[in-house]
Amino acid sequence: MSDIPPNTSGERGRFRPFAELLFSLRFLTRLPIPFTRTLDPPPLAESMRFFALAGAFIGTLNGLVLLGLHYLHLPALMAATLTCASAALITGALHEDGLSDMVDGLFGGKSREQRLLIMRDSRIGNYGAIALILAMLTRVAAYEALLNLSLTTVILIFAASGAFSRAMVVDLLWATRSARSDGLSVFAGRPGRNSALFAILFGGALTVCAGFQIQQASGVVAILAACAVTAVVRRLAIRMIGGQTGDVCGAVQVLSEIAMLAVFTSMIG
Repeated sequence: MSDIPPNTSGERGRFRPFAELLFSLRFLTRLPIPFTRTLDPPPLAESMRFFALAGAFIGTLNGLVLLGLHYLHLPALMAATLTCASAALITGALHEDGLSDMVDGLFGGKSREQRLLIMRDSRIGNYGAIALILAMLTRVAAYEALLNLSLTTVILIFAASGAFSRAMVVDLLWATRSARSDGLSVFAGRPGRNSALFAILFGGALTVCAGFQIQQASGVVAILAACAVTAVVRRLAIRMIGGQTGDVCGAVQVLSEIAMLAVFTSMIG
């Protein structure tokens, strides 16, 4: 799912913000990120501190796409739908793939081993297809509703939901053991507490700023909603498969972002 090489750098622990941000973007998107072929790759687990910043960048791009399509006088529903398609292209549908696999595995398997086997299968089942359809429809509805807001507010909401939802992924990886001895989340590594805290603080601050554009409390409520979704998914994953996987991380990103969008759109005056 990513072409980042294994962590071979002998400079583990060194703080390299520029390189870490670039490799975060390279891992989370399919965009042509410059300099990553020439820079010494930092450990991905340490680069995760910038997942929230990378998420803000991704969210900003998506917001600009939505506004651009709207200003081309496309119907709001069409602009929102095409923005969802563009967002999937930007990330390679990395998180959506995780959502469908997790739902298929958790609800289609009868034992821990069977659930993990289903989650590893690249084919999509009924549960996964339904989850993807519902997620996309919810996003389209939220994006359409956001077009009633100012340009600045739309960009801030997209950036905040992109940032904090990916901060939840870092928190999940830090606080939850892996369900497997291999796989994407094991390859990525386990971020430290400080990395998780940095991501949460950055994403949280951005969310509070976005909330002030609608209602003062909306940013805090959006944060609580994302945290609640993450807690539910974490508890479910621990109970049913023994921990987190890359698919669970993807599901957390999608579901927490949707929860935040639901809060923001419900508070539009």
